[in-house]
Amino acid sequence: MRPIYTFLLVAMMMAPSGMAQSTPDQKPATPEKTASASDSSDATGPTAFVQVLGNNHNMGTVVTYDFNLGYKWTSHVSTDIGLPLYTTRTFFPIVAGDYRYTTIIGAPYIDVRYDTKHNGTNITSILTGAAGFNMIKTYSNGRMTVDWFNHFDRNYQILNYDVVFTPFLNFGAGTGTVDRQVMPRPYELARPYETLGYIGNGEVGGAFTIKKFYRLEGSAYGLAPMGPQKVYSRIVSPDSLIGGDGHHNRYWDEFFETGGQLVNTYGGGPSRIARDNGYGMYLEVTRFKKLHNFSVELGYTRSVHYDYGSAFFMLRYNFTSILRNLTTGE
Repeated sequence: MRPIYTFLLVAMMMAPSGMAQSTPDQKPATPEKTASASDSSDATGPTAFVQVLGNNHNMGTVVTYDFNLGYKWTSHVSTDIGLPLYTTRTFFPIVAGDYRYTTIIGAPYIDVRYDTKHNGTNITSILTGAAGFNMIKTYSNGRMTVDWFNHFDRNYQILNYDVVFTPFLNFGAGTGTVDRQVMPRPYELARPYETLGYIGNGEVGGAFTIKKFYRLEGSAYGLAPMGPQKVYSRIVSPDSLIGGDGHHNRYWDEFFETGGQLVNTYGGGPSRIARDNGYGMYLEVTRFKKLHNFSVELGYTRSVHYDYGSAFFMLRYNFTSILRNLTTGE
């Protein structure tokens, strides 16, 4: 994997000779940049979006509905607040031989976002706080979780074709895993578990954007826990009498809680129980004749560490232009 990381990092900092030329003045075409309502324009004002996303795999299905309101204060600074709602379908009901469906709220969140550009490289930094409380009554790790996420990308025009190549790098750290709805990443959204404990995350990849409306992306990711960890399943409920086999380090497939009783604020089991790495391929489409603010993303994520694959989808509608027209009376 190291040669791949090295290649993408170098490609992001300098234009490939002959094949492409840098387009530093072009707006970033990444799906992360369109994921937040804060990015609908350079103008300041209120923002809003609604999105539905989920993962389906052979151990269950997790679908998230997110409702987000925000405000863009300057061309660089914006804030968002939101409330996710989760629906799960699992194979581990109270009575064996049936599916179990559960719908429950997630952890409300607030984030502060900073966007800028340096030497043609687009940079975004997001600080998110998720107010987790009772882990049995909400899909959360039961604690207040803080996550710091950083994104870097640069656009390169491919010859004279209407194609833009965008290598990107994401990295961050938190006091547990967070389902970040602003600039969301497929590998971390609608995952079948939550973690509690200091954890770093990273992702490197590249994307081809064709005619501005079609984007094909590939990336590799990793989660690096540090210190004691706890893992809470989203597919094995607290009152379930059965669970999976837990093969390939999938503790969350066997038990609702892994890591033992808390010995301090973030204490628990060994760090390895929250480790993960994998890769994914995704296609995003933003061109719809009568739905200009609507986008669809489909893809596949493969967890190498846990040895399972999942189908991913995301539907998003940006209400920012509608909201601003209502507030300005236009």
